[in-house]
Amino acid sequence: MGCFSYMCKECGKAILSDSFSGQPVELFLLKNGKVIEHMSGQYDSYGRVFIDGTQRKEVKYKLMKSVEWKMDWSDVVTLDCGKDATSGIAAIHTKCYDGQFPVTKSAPDPHQGWG
Repeated sequence: MGCFSYMCKECGKAILSDSFSGQPVELFLLKNGKVIEHMSGQYDSYGRVFIDGTQRKEVKYKLMKSVEWKMDWSDVVTLDCGKDATSGIAAIHTKCYDGQFPVTKSAPDPHQGWG
């Protein structure tokens, strides 16, 4: 499975992650333009954030622990990969987040978050 990588909805730059650590991000799960879930932390490359303290660069190829969406993962993927711009994952760098909830999902990063 490939990475789920996004462009920040505020600055337009990629949300970077090497799958072992990532940039601080705010992730919003949207359905019909409404935020139904939200998580914050270091981006894990797979549409989630790491659980604090479990990401370590020196532990390569070890499965890190990530926060799970409450919604079933297959349903998250269906929303995110669908054509409806108001349903899916919206990603915003924590440093760019102004407190306003997004209403559309983020554009995918063609470089898979590797910069």
